Amino acid sequence: MGQVTQDICVGVSTALTILSIICVALRLYTRTFIVQHTGKDDYAMVFALLFTVAYLVAIFILRDNGMGFSGEVLELQQMLNQIQATLAIEIVYYLIINAIKISILFFYLRIAVEKRFEYLCKGTIYFLVTFGVVCVIVCLAQCVPLHKMWDLAGQVSGQCINTTAFFYTTSAVNIIADIWILLLPITTLLKVQRPRREKFALVIIFSLGAFSCIAAIVRLYSVGVYTESEDPFFDSVPINVWSMVEINVGILCASIPATKALFSKAQRHRTHNGSYQYHSRERSIMKSYGHGSGKSNSNNGQEGTAGGPTGAVIQNESYELKDVESGDHQPFDARKQNGGGGAWRVPDSDVDEQRLVWPESRV
Repeated sequence: MGQVTQDICVGVSTALTILSIICVALRLYTRTFIVQHTGKDDYAMVFALLFTVAYLVAIFILRDNGMGFSGEVLELQQMLNQIQATLAIEIVYYLIINAIKISILFFYLRIAVEKRFEYLCKGTIYFLVTFGVVCVIVCLAQCVPLHKMWDLAGQVSGQCINTTAFFYTTSAVNIIADIWILLLPITTLLKVQRPRREKFALVIIFSLGAFSCIAAIVRLYSVGVYTESEDPFFDSVPINVWSMVEINVGILCASIPATKALFSKAQRHRTHNGSYQYHSRERSIMKSYGHGSGKSNSNNGQEGTAGGPTGAVIQNESYELKDVESGDHQPFDARKQNGGGGAWRVPDSDVDEQRLVWPESRV
């Protein structure tokens, strides 16, 4: 059982951390090379990612020292190593979770158009910085002296705080902060003068943070399982799994909106290539159509008098690429002159029809 839960913890943590690394890398690429402007939100996210990698390293240390196995089968040194790694994880967790929230708030400041919204964001940032510093100090001072924390033999005199109450309190504050940050930009987004569809999309993007909030609530349950367990070495897996889920989901949800410019550029590039292929095929077909008219003129002198001007109009004044894109309206209707003109429409599933103006609509 211990081996199974251990593998689940390592597998989930590794996979999510790799996804976070990729997402943050795309974010930095977008801000550096496309938008060409990095900000404090990016720096805070890089800070969070670096400590997330440190958390993953600590999980591997826990794995090597029997995480998920009962204390009855562990050696004394393994238990000491687990407790010390857990102390490092506590500190790293509070640094990461507050850095993610601060990154989101700095991102909000990019779109701030009202002083009230700006003041609320900055006030929340100051609170989170203070809260994070207090959490780190409490973790380092939870036992006096600190090494009493891993004194399993009871030989060191001193005192330790009620860690159960501390973890419950900080978890509750984190959840409240998540909800606050989630609701903070809603009124501002609704006031932005954008099409309703675009505003709705922005609300959906910012609502991705709800997934991180849900993970934090589930983690709160695992906190109780761990702190009230008679064998915390055996029950250490759930709290670490849900901590990594909460952290990495937070990184992903906070970084996805920052990559919008990258995917928009890729979509424009794809649409441009499809449009170019369509117009290239159209010009090739029209050339063949024009040559065919000339041939019929040479075979029939009477038809050549009537057909010659028609062929000249199609060849010289047809809707070339420059006419379609420049919006030059031509009064000529090729379908009426040539009995249907099926060559004017070339079906191509890769072409974005909203970007093209078909010749029929120009008449």
